Amino acid sequence: CTLSGCGDGFVEAGTEACDDANDLNTDACLNNCVLATCGDGVVEAGVEACDDGNADDTDGCLATCVAATCGDGVTQAGVEGCDDGNADETDDCLSDCQAARCGDGSVQAGVEECDDGNRIDTDACRNVCLDATCGDGVVQAGVEACDDANQDDTDGCSTACVRSTCGDGVVWAGVEECDDGNADETDGCLSSCKLSGCGDGVVQV
Repeated sequence: CTLSGCGDGFVEAGTEACDDANDLNTDACLNNCVLATCGDGVVEAGVEACDDGNADDTDGCLATCVAATCGDGVTQAGVEGCDDGNADETDDCLSDCQAARCGDGSVQAGVEECDDGNRIDTDACRNVCLDATCGDGVVQAGVEACDDANQDDTDGCSTACVRSTCGDGVVWAGVEECDDGNADETDGCLSSCKLSGCGDGVVQV
């Protein structure tokens, strides 16, 4: 006759929850004859991916004994910037669990007008994630000839982002004496944007 106890293969009623008579601590019955459960600090083989024995969902192992991953809806401290559990690239958290920011290549709805993910400020999307427009002070390559970000048409760059030229009908301050936008040499303003005068070789009507 031998004394009964944990590990003898017999479940002692009221004392043991299980007794599998082995030294394997990663199966359904722990070595102390307690049933394996999530949160006991022992990883049950084939059942749990991890078990750190705590209820902290922000470490590498969730309280459900599932390994933390990007997309599980829980932000892993020190690893993820955010985790909203979805694949929507237009909200404030990207699918790679990094916080959305200007320059990440995804347009954040309601926050950004565009986001091309580059640092080129002269294309159709500015580095501040706003659509390039005439008047923003940046010359859009291949689209604008100039952009001085003001409403002054007489300073060399028009409000349409076109460079001032003789014949455009606008007097370029400090450069042109007149500009009537026509080629008529007899009307007081020459085609060179100079005022007509006696001695200019042109008979003023």
